[in-house]
Amino acid sequence: MKIFAALIAGVVSLFAVEPLVSPQWLGKNMNNPSVRVVEVSEGGSYDLEHIPGASHTTIAAWRFDNGTFLSVRSVEEIEKEISRLGIDEKSEVVLYAPISEPKDLLKTSYIYWALNYYGIKNVGILDGGMKAWKNAQLPLTSEETMIKPTAFKARLDNGKIADLAYVKNHLGKLPMIDARPADMYLGITPTPTVKRNGHVEGAMSYSWNYSVDKEYLLKPRAMLERVFKEGYGLDKNKEILVYCTGGLETSYNYFVLSGVLGYKNVRLYDASMKEWGNREDTPMSQYRYEMFSK
Repeated sequence: MKIFAALIAGVVSLFAVEPLVSPQWLGKNMNNPSVRVVEVSEGGSYDLEHIPGASHTTIAAWRFDNGTFLSVRSVEEIEKEISRLGIDEKSEVVLYAPISEPKDLLKTSYIYWALNYYGIKNVGILDGGMKAWKNAQLPLTSEETMIKPTAFKARLDNGKIADLAYVKNHLGKLPMIDARPADMYLGITPTPTVKRNGHVEGAMSYSWNYSVDKEYLLKPRAMLERVFKEGYGLDKNKEILVYCTGGLETSYNYFVLSGVLGYKNVRLYDASMKEWGNREDTPMSQYRYEMFSK
């Protein structure tokens, strides 16, 4: 019986989705019943063509504008969307986008984080998106995908998120990483929709796009390992907080750190600078790069 159980565990592990999914892996495993493929796109691109078996979502189903900044949607709303997509705790979810601009990729990483936050752990992103799938000459379809809804109930992982009070209380106590372009981090260039220039006091700068090439393929993992361990001095077992303008850019840093590189305790400040930089009671710095040391 123990041998049989071990064999079953071995078979299941063959289908375990990695955070970074290649077109070749997805092509071989897309018909596995535990794999749920989800396209993240706007407009009519999904209706025109999509990966066979893929369901469809938009970023608006996951976050809303509360009048000051954008926030992840409520438990009830997210449960409804996850259930509609045919996802539950046992699913191996693969997200992808037809990438025509950087924000298209960032929408997939935001949903990656939101799924983690609401209790879906086995999530991956298709490396290079739809273009990489096409370059691999894998099939596409315009046929509607019939999805059987689930009855998903969220289990929030509060270690994945930070609010204003949490950031204030941990200034100087843990490494924080700003995912915006360096000129916005420094405060040389204003950040649209943010009143005050600069960055959260003590935060380091790592623009999210440093991790991808011009085709939106992730750069070599070994290089990224060195960047964050040797360059930024991060410890995989200690807490890290990531933020940006409003949640999207920093979600890619979350994906790289928490997913690809296996950092165990990464929190995302969802409101980010749209909250922090529009208040008068939040410590900020300008015109200098900072490094965390404790």
